[in-house]
Amino acid sequence: MTRFLLLLYNEVKLFRTTALIHLVAILQPAVLYLLMTTILVHPTFDLNVNRPGSDLEASLLAALEQVGSPIGLPYVNPILVDWDGGPVVRQVITVEEREGVPTAVQYYGPIDSNLVKNFRNRLTAAALRLWDAELGNRAVNVEEHAWLPRDVSYNVYFGLALLPMAAFLAAALTGAALTAQEFEFRTMVEYRLAPAAPGLILGARLTRLVLSALVAAGILLVAVGLVTHAWPRELWLVALILLPLAVIAGCLGIVAGLVFRKSIPAFLVALVATFAGWILGSAFGLAASFGTGYQRISRLTPFTHAVELLFPRYFGATVGSPVVSAATLVLMAGGMIALAALAYRLRVVRQEGV
Repeated sequence: MTRFLLLLYNEVKLFRTTALIHLVAILQPAVLYLLMTTILVHPTFDLNVNRPGSDLEASLLAALEQVGSPIGLPYVNPILVDWDGGPVVRQVITVEEREGVPTAVQYYGPIDSNLVKNFRNRLTAAALRLWDAELGNRAVNVEEHAWLPRDVSYNVYFGLALLPMAAFLAAALTGAALTAQEFEFRTMVEYRLAPAAPGLILGARLTRLVLSALVAAGILLVAVGLVTHAWPRELWLVALILLPLAVIAGCLGIVAGLVFRKSIPAFLVALVATFAGWILGSAFGLAASFGTGYQRISRLTPFTHAVELLFPRYFGATVGSPVVSAATLVLMAGGMIALAALAYRLRVVRQEGV
């Protein structure tokens, strides 16, 4: 045990050799989240509406105010303006006579296509409400049954989905950089001559990478909580869910460093694997809400399984199969540990005479 603690202490001191990589790997997810929350779509949009001058225009305004989630925030915040037909800064809705028919017209300023889509969808929803009201008992009656007790901001889900990425990135990048540097600085010779068993050396490095991963996830978790005021239930369980993911990532980084023995290639492999796996693994929404092909691919990554296990901690609703996801993460972690041990044996133990 003493030898293991000394190895772990040495691993912690190696922070000084890769301080910049550590800072990027640990802080980047939290910085990404804080930047993205400034541009992510908020459910309530400010819509400029020309001041009503008729009963029809007043009805349209009332319909706009009704558009929204039955368990959350309204989707439209109508702002009355007196528009004279001049240039439009962002967007404005007015009712005009088109071929003798009162028509709601939406004018846009210089905005991107995504905003145009969201503005247009909200006006369309209000028009459908007016149409339903006109149809009376002939209208289609849609019963909405909320899945969740309350609507939760997408910023919460995005932060939740970033937690596995934060843990994975920290462990993979630092593992790749530290292992590759052992070859570049020729310190791998010390490990080859060390009396400690290879398993003890790998265990110390992996433990240190897991701790780095949990620190990165913890920083992001605090950032999400401060921005959204949403904090996960059972914090210890969040750490437990991220633990096998951190082991997978740490082993991936170690294997990349052992295979390439150069910092830049190993770093790039860890970086690409992290972002590719995250994007394919429910980064922007639950895999079940996308196509079948994406869903099947996403389940091959550890990220989707981690997201589905974390989802109840924030949203209070279970998705997927928690037992299957937990077993998958544990099996993936076990497989990656075996792969890292094999790579270490091939690259280090069997090259004692080199």
